[in-house]
Amino acid sequence: MNMDQVKQFIFDKTRKNGQIFQDQLPTSTKEGEYQFDEWGTWVGSFWTGLNFLCYEMSQDESYLEVARKSRHRFKRRLYERPETLDHDIGFLYSLSCVADYKLTGNEEAKKIALDAAKVLKERFREKGQYIQAWNVWNPGDPYSEGNRGRMIVDCMYNLPILFWAAEQTGDQSYYKVAVAHADTTAKYLVREDYTAYHTFVFDPVTGEPKYGETHQGYGDDSCWARGQAWLIGGFAHAYKYTKEEKYLEIAKKVADVFLARLEEDFIPMWDFTLPNKEGEPRDASAASIAAASLLELSQHLAGEEKQHYQQWSYKILESLYENYSTKDEPNNQGLILHACGHRPAGKDLDCSLIYGDYYFAEGIARLLDATKTYW
Repeated sequence: MNMDQVKQFIFDKTRKNGQIFQDQLPTSTKEGEYQFDEWGTWVGSFWTGLNFLCYEMSQDESYLEVARKSRHRFKRRLYERPETLDHDIGFLYSLSCVADYKLTGNEEAKKIALDAAKVLKERFREKGQYIQAWNVWNPGDPYSEGNRGRMIVDCMYNLPILFWAAEQTGDQSYYKVAVAHADTTAKYLVREDYTAYHTFVFDPVTGEPKYGETHQGYGDDSCWARGQAWLIGGFAHAYKYTKEEKYLEIAKKVADVFLARLEEDFIPMWDFTLPNKEGEPRDASAASIAAASLLELSQHLAGEEKQHYQQWSYKILESLYENYSTKDEPNNQGLILHACGHRPAGKDLDCSLIYGDYYFAEGIARLLDATKTYW
């Protein structure tokens, strides 16, 4: 893999998209063109994060300008439409505001990020010791009402903004919430074989643990590929901030499960527990997340163990570039093809997803030792 070529591919595609997207927040592609959402759903900041990565790797300030163009959307959402926010606050504000502050010292970005972290902290449920995942979108509907007691695997990747807020403010309540949620994830979402439930439900009043179930995986007891990838990075980052060895061990073991179940080209099926793979999609976005996360994990290891996870990340990123990228499709706005959004719902299948693009770029930036990382 020619790293200069890969880097230029990311630069050129992102620059061209920035001229077209302006302040819009892309989500997924349809026939090679990105679709947009006013608030960016839970993924809007991956576009800003991609531009911050390009700025870091190139020092071209045009990427910085694009990254900041949509800030008004993140501000309005936090201060005027907070009911649209859920546990994915960490995704939204780590890559839109923490990134800017880390790279430029922008004080407005710091304030927004700290305000967002406070909102995330307030979702913590003492009874059960978890951060509530989704909101009750449809009051009266039993499934939606169950969200009051629901945590989900994705949230591990939202904890870094809480750890960062604790460092910035000296307020250890942020740290305690992040650690409590990580411990609850380890206890209830991570199974004995180090596969994971997508979600786990508690009694919202008493905090009593009830059951694990899936929303986006093949079945309640299956191993959803993207969920497994979230855990690799989530626990690696938790270790970075806490130095708790148990988090590092979990990160390694969930990574080993992910790597053992990859297809021959190092890209996973959308779920690792499919009874029949025929006709089922891959999920290149899960591969991207895992590749970047494996490099975070490797930073906390030494010797052969460190090299092991670095080499796996390189194999995945190389396959993504050579076999799944749009390097030969100049008019396709995505970077990485064949991502899978929500297979059970039939949504965003075999397309580019903005977070798949972002994590691919983060992985490349990490290989080049060209990013401070925003988590």
